[in-house]
Amino acid sequence: MRMKKILMFAAVLAVGVSCAKISQVAPVSNEGGQIGFGTWSAALSRARTQGTSTFASGDDLAVYGYKDKSTPAPATVFDDVVVSYDGSDWTYSTPRFWDSNYDKYVFYAISPAVIGTQADGSNSSTDVDPQDGTFVTRAITFAGNDNDILVADEKTVNKTDGGGSFNGYATVPLVFNHVAAKVDFKVKKAPSLHDATVTVSAFELSDIDNVGQLTVASYSSTHPVPSWSGTARTTYGPGSGVTPVSIASPITIAEDTGFSSSNTTANTDPAGSTTLINNLIVLPQTFRASGGSNPQKITLTYKIAVDGSADTEFEDCVLYLYDFDNTDNAVQTDTKVASWEPGKYYTFYITIDANKIDFSASITDWTAVSGYHYLAN
Repeated sequence: MRMKKILMFAAVLAVGVSCAKISQVAPVSNEGGQIGFGTWSAALSRARTQGTSTFASGDDLAVYGYKDKSTPAPATVFDDVVVSYDGSDWTYSTPRFWDSNYDKYVFYAISPAVIGTQADGSNSSTDVDPQDGTFVTRAITFAGNDNDILVADEKTVNKTDGGGSFNGYATVPLVFNHVAAKVDFKVKKAPSLHDATVTVSAFELSDIDNVGQLTVASYSSTHPVPSWSGTARTTYGPGSGVTPVSIASPITIAEDTGFSSSNTTANTDPAGSTTLINNLIVLPQTFRASGGSNPQKITLTYKIAVDGSADTEFEDCVLYLYDFDNTDNAVQTDTKVASWEPGKYYTFYITIDANKIDFSASITDWTAVSGYHYLAN
């Protein structure tokens, strides 16, 4: 239902952007030099180490690529070669060396090296075309606190780069991009409830697509173009994110002292809010309308207590992600969020607003009526 008078909701889109230091692999002393790899994390809100923007020891990636010149045909050099990180360097077995008989090398990569599941639940490598970097994964299940899937930009190293010799046989820096989405959910109370205590005792996301296949069918200006197809749905709660939130006991909600029901500025950051789901890694998806089939929704249970009252009942409400917009005010007619897109970090805010029903009293005065007469003789 739409709680227009009691609940006002808005969503703010935030995209985290950071980068990680390039890790160099020293070339082997050999003619042509060994082809080594480093990483550069692009547009990452969270990389392989939860809560940071860097890879961690034990992480890996699968490299694909080929060497090319006018003739003969391109020759595959890397086809699902696992490159592992030890906290300092990226290394792989069976070294490949730069071939000066060719004009360029083109590289693609995915992290982790093995993604997707077979019907029996076992992991299986993704079948990537090593000469164009396109692929379709098997089904991937999002638990909510996963490390994200990363796909690298197409990287070309020409023989003439950097003064010749394939940029001096330097390490190949791979630029990775998140292809899932990250979401936070926060609740706040409006200034009208300054003297009230607002608590939330239950919060749940349901009908959220969580199983799907990732497709990269092309690269645009070297960047991968990911798309997802959802095949199953699930429910997430406060404990599902990378940083779990506990509401085993009702949690008190912070006040947004700057909230204005007439605000017209989009994508504003509230003065105060309380996180109920933190860093949830989700399958990118389009929101389904509330009148359609299986719309993504929130079920929220909250209580407003005034003057220490303990007998106020908890209220249940259902909100639909399809209805969230990008302006924090009293209307729902601004630009809709509409979806979770690959590589973006979304923060959804729910504002609890209410005005207490107060009473005053007065008495209608007696109505004076003209006198009636009777004459008795």
